[in-house]
Amino acid sequence: MIYSLPRKLTIHEISNIASGAAIRVSPEAKAQVKLYYEMANKIALTQPVYGRSTGVGANKQTATAIDPATHGMNLLRSHAVDAGPTLTVEETRALLTVRLNQLLHPGSGIDPSVIDGLERMLLSNSLPEVKHFGGIGTADLPALAGVGLALAGERPTSGAPFQPIGPIKADSALPFMSSSAPTLARAALATVWLERLLEAAIATFALSAFGSRADMAAFSEDAARTVASPAAVENAVRLRVLLDGSEWVASRIQDPFCFRAFLPAVSTLSVATARLREAVESQASHARENPRFFGEQQRAVHHGAFLETRLAHELDSTAIAVAQTAPLILARLRFMNDDGFSGLPRFLAPDGGGNSGTMIVEYLAASAMGEVHAAAAPISTHSAVLSCGVEEDATFAPTALAKLSRALEAYELMIASEIVVAARTIKLRQGRAPLDVGGGITRLLELCASLPEGFEDRDLRDDVQLAREMIDGFAQTCRISTARLR
Repeated sequence: MIYSLPRKLTIHEISNIASGAAIRVSPEAKAQVKLYYEMANKIALTQPVYGRSTGVGANKQTATAIDPATHGMNLLRSHAVDAGPTLTVEETRALLTVRLNQLLHPGSGIDPSVIDGLERMLLSNSLPEVKHFGGIGTADLPALAGVGLALAGERPTSGAPFQPIGPIKADSALPFMSSSAPTLARAALATVWLERLLEAAIATFALSAFGSRADMAAFSEDAARTVASPAAVENAVRLRVLLDGSEWVASRIQDPFCFRAFLPAVSTLSVATARLREAVESQASHARENPRFFGEQQRAVHHGAFLETRLAHELDSTAIAVAQTAPLILARLRFMNDDGFSGLPRFLAPDGGGNSGTMIVEYLAASAMGEVHAAAAPISTHSAVLSCGVEEDATFAPTALAKLSRALEAYELMIASEIVVAARTIKLRQGRAPLDVGGGITRLLELCASLPEGFEDRDLRDDVQLAREMIDGFAQTCRISTARLR
């Protein structure tokens, strides 16, 4: 598929382009960029324009006394100080996609040659090297300055040869850097990952509930309406479809919170994920440069929209929502391992002999939960004062994203641990008496068929890895159930 830009980019479209899907820039959009470029140059003759006719930061009151090409390239060179791990090919393609899409929504007043350069980078897969550290949530200046140097030919690109666009002048250097496209792009990829984990977590819960003979009333649509959240109702219906045809008699009047409180916890995460997705998609599809040019008013507006308070807040709150569900996963492992709760051998191991079975899977999940909880500490409440005190705030949105990404890696491991224990619970129960298994649970158990059959004590590292590889299948099974609702 070829994606025509500009558009209201979705996180899945960003992910697809990051993975290699082609793009095409609308000729009409290019014509609009050219029109705004000419208009911006006229406006700049009538009023001071930050970064174009002045310095930046504490130098904002200083008029430039050098030619525009030198001033523009000096801005890029002086700001291109990133460091740390290099972004992946997918992350780099994603950031180029977001930045190109933003610039195609007119308002930056940028030179059309920059548009052409970004388009050619994506089409030829000639990618600049971008590193992790440097942004503080007030536009990713170092990363984008480095991309600008690559466009100009002062930094190399990987992949196919790239024909540089030449020096980027003062009319385009700061506008190009004035974006959080790298953070938005990586947040889009993280949100796609989170959506997949959320779907897999719901499917895994269905497996645990079936294996534990939990009381379905606690996650029914009636219970969901009591939660008073639209997401809770949707998740309850998902579970109903996944569990359709699976019959069992509940073992208890009231289950522990890890089963009974699943709906409110997971639905809070659903809402947080949707909010994060909307924030990323909205900001990836708007002109947000400082200053922004407005044609009707014939003026450049200096503003602070680059302060990524919304994005940082949503990243932090999503990490908190992930952390709120993590103890419930660990508790389900503990109860399934507890013979007093499950009525099965302790640690789902052969009776007698002090076998440890899946006991240490609990420890593994607890270790991962520690990382999830560590990542939940908000960073967006902190700040920084820079540039001689002129720039006196920061949101640390890139740091919030890095924390969330670490949490998702650990959360994926927790879900895999639950798959291992839930699958073994059902196998042991099936060995004692026939079970009424419906289509959704059957599909999940078919995915689990690659797990080794035996219950003897053995190295379970491969089991957990196999379960991690099943997560896409679990997510797809949940997605199919959602599609059936529509």
